[in-house]
Amino acid sequence: MVKTYNMKKVLIALSTIAILTACNDKKKDTTEEPAVIEIKDTVAVDNTEVTAPDASIVTPADGDVITVEGKVTEVINGKDGYTAKIYSPSGEVFSATISIPNMDNPKDFRKVEVGDMITVTGDVVNLESDVLIKVTQLK
Repeated sequence: MVKTYNMKKVLIALSTIAILTACNDKKKDTTEEPAVIEIKDTVAVDNTEVTAPDASIVTPADGDVITVEGKVTEVINGKDGYTAKIYSPSGEVFSATISIPNMDNPKDFRKVEVGDMITVTGDVVNLESDVLIKVTQLK
């Protein structure tokens, strides 16, 4: 019994020393300098060059009869004809509806291909931003 009693005293003494020692330790200063956050201006600048429209280009009014010469850039087939996108040398783009019933002389009707240079004459119809020409003559 003596050994057990002495062992208890030793354990109590060690526990007390450990507790007292732990309480006497200085706490480390864990405060740090606050982080410096640099704020930068995030305003975006658009440096895209914009060219003003050519003042010589005038959008024709509905019903005007015009003649346009240019290069065919696209052909879209329809039921009784097709629509050709025409890019003129001045930079304008027209949609030309070419069909036999609209031609002054049906014998002038022919199929055009992308890359062909053509001249069309016809009535203008403005659809949103597109200028549509109902072709009456095709050269």
